[in-house]
Amino acid sequence: MSVDRLGHSLSPNDQYQKPEIEVWNNICEQVNIQFPNDQNLVINMTWFGPQFDGSDWYEIVTYKERNIVYDNLFFLATVDPPYLNVLELQEVKNMVGALHVYYLGNFGGPHQFNLFAPLLVDNFKKYTEEELILKTPTSVYMTLNRKPKEHRVDLVKALLKRKLDKDGIITLGKDETNDLYITMNTNDSEPDIGDFGMSMVYYNLGCINKWKSNFLYINGATEFNPINDLFCQQDTFKPMLGMRPFVINGVQKTYRWLRYNGFKTFNNYWSHIDIEHGNVKNTVVELIEHLKCVDLNALYNDMLPDLRYNKQRLYEFASEQRNKMNNLFT
Repeated sequence: MSVDRLGHSLSPNDQYQKPEIEVWNNICEQVNIQFPNDQNLVINMTWFGPQFDGSDWYEIVTYKERNIVYDNLFFLATVDPPYLNVLELQEVKNMVGALHVYYLGNFGGPHQFNLFAPLLVDNFKKYTEEELILKTPTSVYMTLNRKPKEHRVDLVKALLKRKLDKDGIITLGKDETNDLYITMNTNDSEPDIGDFGMSMVYYNLGCINKWKSNFLYINGATEFNPINDLFCQQDTFKPMLGMRPFVINGVQKTYRWLRYNGFKTFNNYWSHIDIEHGNVKNTVVELIEHLKCVDLNALYNDMLPDLRYNKQRLYEFASEQRNKMNNLFT
C-alpha cells in the first residue's frame, strides 16, 4: 500500500552521499514490489538515534500516540554502522507496532550486504602492479587515522611511547576530545583540509611513494566494540586493492568474517602473536616490534600469491554485493 521513509543521508559534500541515496531509493522500490499490500517504513540509520541532534528519532517517538503503525519495518545501514543498540531497535519496533522487522546492510543476518566493496571497485584509481609491489621498504607499517576515535588514539599513543613512530607512518586527526595531531609529510601539494584537520581520501591510496615503500597496513576501523554488528568500511578493502598485508585496530571477529567471505588474512605469518584474541593494541605493537627484525622483502614475496588473490577476490565480492543489494528479497 505504501513505503514511507525516515532518516537522513550524509552531507552533500561527502562523496558517499549520492550512492547512499541511490541504494536507499533502490531498496524502497524493492520493498514496494515485494510488499505491495502492506504499510512499510524504511529507516536510514545514518546518524539516527537519540544521541544525534535533529535525528528523526525524535519524530518516531511520537508515532505511538499519533496511532501511526506499520506492518513491516526496515532498518537500513549502509555508509555507517547502526547507532542503536538492541533495546533501542526493539523500542522503535514497538513505537510503530511493526509485525515484521528486516535488518538491511550493516547488520548480521540474511539481508546483510556491504556497499563499500562495489564503490571502491567501481571508482578506485587504477594502479599497475608495478606501482604497488613492495621493493625497498622504508617503513614497517602505516596507520592512517582521520577521526580520533578512542581506540585509534590509544594505539598511536602506544606507538609513540615505544618510539615506534620512526619505523612507520602515522596520521591522527584532532577534535575537542583529543589534541594530539599528526599529519603526513610528503612532497605532494597539500590537499584541502577537511574535518579533524585532514582530508577524506575516498578512492585512492594517498601518497603512492609512501604506499610503495610500506609493508603493513593497520586498518583503523570505525568500530571497536565486539558486541556490535560488523561494519567493514572502505579502509577494510584498501589494502586489498593496494596489495598489502593488514591487521585491524578494531573488532577482531572481522578476520573471521573476511575469511568466511573468501578473503585471505595474514596472521598465520606471525602465529606466535595472538592478534585475533589478545589485547588489540598490545598485539599490534608486538607485531611491529617483531617485523622490525624480519626481512620484509622476503616475507612480502612469500605473501604475493595471497595479495594477488585478495585483489581478485574483492572484484568478485563486489559483484556479489551488487547482486545482493539489487535482489534483497528474492
